[in-house]
This record gives sequence, C-alpha cells and structure tokens, in this order.
Amino acid sequence: MMTSTVSPAASGLLGNLLTRHGTPVVVWATVLALVSALAIISSTESSITRWVLLCILLLLWVFVLSFFRNPTRVAPPGDAPVSPADGKVLSIEQVDDEVYVGGPAVRIQIFLSVFNVHVNRSPVTGIVEHLRHVDGEYKNAMGASAREVNERQEIGLLGSNGVPVLVRQIAGLIARRIVCPLQAGQQIERGYDFGMIRFGSQTEIVIPARNGIPFRTHVKEGQAVRGGKTVLGDWSE
Repeated sequence: MMTSTVSPAASGLLGNLLTRHGTPVVVWATVLALVSALAIISSTESSITRWVLLCILLLLWVFVLSFFRNPTRVAPPGDAPVSPADGKVLSIEQVDDEVYVGGPAVRIQIFLSVFNVHVNRSPVTGIVEHLRHVDGEYKNAMGASAREVNERQEIGLLGSNGVPVLVRQIAGLIARRIVCPLQAGQQIERGYDFGMIRFGSQTEIVIPARNGIPFRTHVKEGQAVRGGKTVLGDWSE
C-alpha cells in the first residue's frame, strides 16, 4: 500500500507554506510592495490618504501570497487517482484519447478560479513518460473549447499499477504562465506538487480502464475537489 509524499519543506518559501513554483513572483512582489510603501510614506501629506493607500497595497501583497500558498496534503491510502488540482469539476466525459492513453477513457475537467490553490499535484505514483507543450490562445478557462485552443502542457504518467494517466495544464484568460519543470523518466509520488498555472486556469485528467474494468468516478459535475486529496474514483467492479 502506497501513500503520497509532498515536496521537501526547504523547497518553498516560509517552510513550504508558499510553493517554490512562485518564488520569483513572490520576491518581486515583495520588493515592489516595499518600494511602493516607501514612496507612499514619503510623498503623501494626508495621513488618511497615506493609510488608505498602504492598506490597498497590503491587500494586494497578501493576495499574491495567498495565490502561491501550498497547503500540506497527504492522499488517502491506496492507488486510486486523486485530483490533480483544487477547483470545481466542470465536466465528466467518456472519450477516446489518442494523445497518450490510446483508447477509451474518462476525462474529468477541473476549473481553478483565482481564489483556489493553484499548485498542481500528481494524481498517481508513476513515471513521467510523455511531455508536450502546445502553444495556443488564452480564452476563458471555463469554456468548453479551452482544452483545444488554449496554451497547454500535457503530462503522461505511467502509474505504478500499470495504468497510463494523462494530465493537462490549460492556461486561461488571466493565466498566462504554465509551470511544469518535470522531465521525461522522472518518477513522482501520488500528491507530489509538480507545477502550477498562474492566475486562473483549468486542469484535466484522462483515466482509462484497468484490466478491462472501466474507471468509475466518485465525483460529480459541480463538485469542489482538492488537489492531492480528493479521490476521483476507482476500478471497482
């Protein structure tokens, strides 16, 4: 029986409370906030105006920090796929995947708003077999066509149970930066925070049958899910 692991605490900021994938943005935002605060203090005569501007600046800085938060997640025991992202299930469909899975499968699409945790997590323990970045547009990530026309990153994982699973990071209207430092041949654990999409996006997962048994979902459309924590389904008969 396997359980997931998370990234070492030293990998991120503030004891891994903030994801390492957002370190450059957090550093620049902090420097900019400090410089702006000094400028406001030195150039604003009205104390009321000064405090209002400083409060607005503080709220913006806190928002940036919250966007890159990285809560510790430990997946339930077993090898059933867990959600690759926090957000809301947009759709659950039966598809024929020719990109990596190579046949009938279940596709689950998850929308991430700007208020969700944006760290992407591995749904299974396995080896990275397929990586492909596709340039594209930046349409609303809630749209049905986003997965076909928007910029996206494909990650094909061969699970330790022998089942191939495909994950797609899909950029959105606001999200313009997909982060995925994975390398082909790399082995990752179930729940591992392998990347993120900055500022609103969509993540989808494609799961085929195992030994002829179709994948049965435990989630439904409109349901809120948590990356690395919510079990999406299993192959029970």
